[in-house]
Amino acid sequence: MVYYSINPQVLFRHFGDFGYLTDNRNYGYTFSDKKFVLGDEIISDIGADILSCLEKKPCSIDEITNRASKRFEPTQNLRNNIITFLDLLSSKGFVNKASSPFDVNKGEQLHNIYKERAGIFQHNEEDKSTIKTTDFLLQHFGDKTFLKSLHIEIVSECNERCIHCYIPHEFKTELMEESLFFSILEQAKKLNLLHITISGGEPMLHPHFLDFVKKCRECDMSVNVLSNLTKLNSTMIDEMKRNPLLCVQTSIYSMDPEVHDHITCHKGSLKKTEDAVCKLIDNNIPVQINCPILQDNWSCYKDVLYWAFKHNISASADYSIIAKFDHHKDNLNCRLSEVELKDIIDDKLHHDFSFLEDIEKEVSANRTKSLNDNVCTICDSSLCISPNGNVFPCVGWTDKILGSLNKYFLEDIWNSSEEIKKLRSIKNKDFSECISCNQKDFCTICMVRNSNESSTGNPFEVNRYFCTIARIKKQLYEETNQGHKLKTST
Repeated sequence: MVYYSINPQVLFRHFGDFGYLTDNRNYGYTFSDKKFVLGDEIISDIGADILSCLEKKPCSIDEITNRASKRFEPTQNLRNNIITFLDLLSSKGFVNKASSPFDVNKGEQLHNIYKERAGIFQHNEEDKSTIKTTDFLLQHFGDKTFLKSLHIEIVSECNERCIHCYIPHEFKTELMEESLFFSILEQAKKLNLLHITISGGEPMLHPHFLDFVKKCRECDMSVNVLSNLTKLNSTMIDEMKRNPLLCVQTSIYSMDPEVHDHITCHKGSLKKTEDAVCKLIDNNIPVQINCPILQDNWSCYKDVLYWAFKHNISASADYSIIAKFDHHKDNLNCRLSEVELKDIIDDKLHHDFSFLEDIEKEVSANRTKSLNDNVCTICDSSLCISPNGNVFPCVGWTDKILGSLNKYFLEDIWNSSEEIKKLRSIKNKDFSECISCNQKDFCTICMVRNSNESSTGNPFEVNRYFCTIARIKKQLYEETNQGHKLKTST
């Protein structure tokens, strides 16, 4: 007997007239190319109906055929056609196959395949009717954008008081109702949503944190948990292990306890977070470390990246500190000075090849933008939700309320909110000062950064600090390129 299951690290959604398969690469954290990478695939409505007869747990071909016979007119070749289709998906890694139900998901079928195709599921790999998945989705949804992910702040309370945090401490008092979270998930399922980010404040302070994580697994959602991990316990780890689509993101500011604990204002926090990260890694739960670069840690932030590298953990460092969402700027005292920014960027350009690549990609992308292009991807595929049910555009822009889930359904806010329509209508041409700027290729307009730092919350008021960053990036990038040319010529 042959058994099949949908690969536990794959998301499948049925959209009626087509099906969508994708691995977790857009939501999970990878360290190297050796990590699980499949890509995504569009399948026909018939293929989607067949795949809907499978589960994440093993099912025999007899059971699958029996389920399919209730969807299709039974034919002599139905079983063979299903096997042919599922074997093709198995060869691509989207489906697991074995001769025993105990072996189907024993060790993931890790494939180093990355192919994007669309249209009816073709057996001929050279068929020119296939198009890129992203193009297919764009054609299918057209002007009706596809909501893929939600960032849900389940609690605003936090046990740390990070000096650069964009959330004013006096606002950290809210707790999301259990019924509201479950309602959001049910609405997300109906919309074929793919991904949930659970954050706070500190989400592990919520008394129903475990229930929320469990419900996300039962809804087959990819999940990111943003946490300082100081409250992590074995029960939480056990539940996290049950969802192979779950990842964790945390912040470490320095490997020196005095520096890290000074930034978090929580004595002993470095040891708790560091120990928790190691426990997650020991339990094969993917982790990403973020290291915001502040005046307090700019001289030692690379120790964090090196520690992450030694432990085979994905890590990043960022100097883009934004003002508080209530437009107070006292947290910006910890921002890097211009001299410090130059030192950091120059060092990255000479020693971090990925940073150089990122700048070149940014420049290339900016040069292809037109005046009528949207200024950013805001409200294009994601939304954020506060503990009280207010919906806002993206992380940090908490006072830009698009609607309330206590009054409206998520789908109605996504499709009909007047505030969302206004945000989606904003184009590059609306930022006249930026259009004529000679360093625009090295800058990305961010309305959140503008709004939070503006005393009136004006997203069109250009943030000068990030103009400085763009100027420094351009200057040092051009100097670095010129230096490479001189070396090559000699």
